Amino acid sequence: MGQNFSQLLFEVRGEACHITINRAAEHNSMTDLVMEELTLAFRQAEGMDGVRAIVLTGAGEQTFCAGGKLKPTADGSPFALEPGRFDNPIAEMFKALDRCNLPIIARVNGSAFGGGLGLVCACDFAVAVDSAKFGTTEAKVGVFPMMILPVLMRVIPRRRLLEMCFFAHRFSAVEAQQFEIVNQVVPAAELDTAVAAMVDKLAANSPVALRIGRRAISAVTDLSFSDALNLTQAVLPILSQSEDTKEGMKAFAERRAPVWPGR
Repeated sequence: MGQNFSQLLFEVRGEACHITINRAAEHNSMTDLVMEELTLAFRQAEGMDGVRAIVLTGAGEQTFCAGGKLKPTADGSPFALEPGRFDNPIAEMFKALDRCNLPIIARVNGSAFGGGLGLVCACDFAVAVDSAKFGTTEAKVGVFPMMILPVLMRVIPRRRLLEMCFFAHRFSAVEAQQFEIVNQVVPAAELDTAVAAMVDKLAANSPVALRIGRRAISAVTDLSFSDALNLTQAVLPILSQSEDTKEGMKAFAERRAPVWPGR
């Protein structure tokens, strides 16, 4: 039996699991509970038979995710001081995305700010509506996008990142595509078609290759060049023993489309 969620919608449609932050009235903002449920949802989705991709989106037509809700504590700070704790819900959520075995598509149905932009960057692919706005505007209220820096730095060129964080300005979907934050920008009426086409492209390829490949990319990202090569040359022979590899090679030789066992 699957996990029940109070802040999310969780639905399998064909070969994709759709996870929706279901807080449209609050601009799909990220509370601790939202992040805890997202962590559980990604873990559940990757273990489901027949699911080849995850689609992450927000409810409604205005906002993908407005980021974290900042509520001042008694001393005026929006963050509790808890030295020695390393289980911040946003950190655990980003770790779950990073460790996920399935490719993840951000269906950016509206604006993404702060932690919402971090979510977009933590996904493997992103399709955005042309009306979406993006930004890391934390400096305007005296803080800085600390918890999303690691994922932003994996995607955004350094000088663009400095502009975004230090100038704290908002930018358009077209600019987000120029910054390589999103893959595609489409009118709202074409969003679901574009996402479905991306799912189909992923589903046409070996699920084993994509799962191992996604983990390999994550693993080598922060390694030295030599260590990265050592890891990839160790993984390749393991992948080649999979039933998917054998079927792919046989299909290639027989000039037909492969039928992936997924093992």
